[in-house]
Amino acid sequence: MASITIEKDFPASADAVWAYAGNTADVADWIPAIGSSRLEGDVRHVVFTDGEPARERIVAHSDADRSYTYSYIDGPLPLEHYESTISVIETGPATSRIVWAAEFGAASAEVEEDLVTGISEIYSGALDELATKFAG
Repeated sequence: MASITIEKDFPASADAVWAYAGNTADVADWIPAIGSSRLEGDVRHVVFTDGEPARERIVAHSDADRSYTYSYIDGPLPLEHYESTISVIETGPATSRIVWAAEFGAASAEVEEDLVTGISEIYSGALDELATKFAG
């Protein structure tokens, strides 16, 4: 089992950041690796920019806590298990932090190591892109 946690501070209120990060349907708006996304019930359908589709289940969502958790159903990544949580934490009256954590497993330690690198890059790139929404 592998795990990663990526954090990024934002010069905006937690509510403002959550308005983007907490919208489970429109992640393609701020995750560069995703070309399109939509939500059907609790299943998010995404298409990566390389054309590969994937499905994820939203297993928990709390606007009050500014957090949601999703799990990987199927897609191009060789995952046996994957669960990820995005949380927006208030750090001040007009500042916040996103904590994006995932725990996952694959068929081998080597595959998991490659996935740690790839998923970390996706998360970091996404948070950098999201930060542009709040750049002054």
